Amino acid sequence: MDIQITSRHEKASASLRQTIIDEFGKLEKYSDRITSCHVIIDSERGMEILEVVIKTAGHTVNATSRAANIGKAIDETLMKAERQLAKINEKTKDHKATREPMKEIEPELES
Repeated sequence: MDIQITSRHEKASASLRQTIIDEFGKLEKYSDRITSCHVIIDSERGMEILEVVIKTAGHTVNATSRAANIGKAIDETLMKAERQLAKINEKTKDHKATREPMKEIEPELES
């Protein structure tokens, strides 16, 4: 999975970038179809805003969070993205495997 990090209004430190890569790298356990992840860090009026756009095969997941510190914003955004990916994964599962096979119809014998 390709993780791209964009920082607005301030420069993100190397440790913050590594934390984001580690945390959002865990999303691969929810879907093996994730192609890219774009994380946008912004600060506005003393609040940290974290937005993530995750592209999968056929779907796009958006999650945004505001918090007083960046750690809490990362956790909240990660939880939102996990929930959405789990929902998409559940919808795309093949539930037909749990159905019972139809019983065979015996051909009628002619007398």
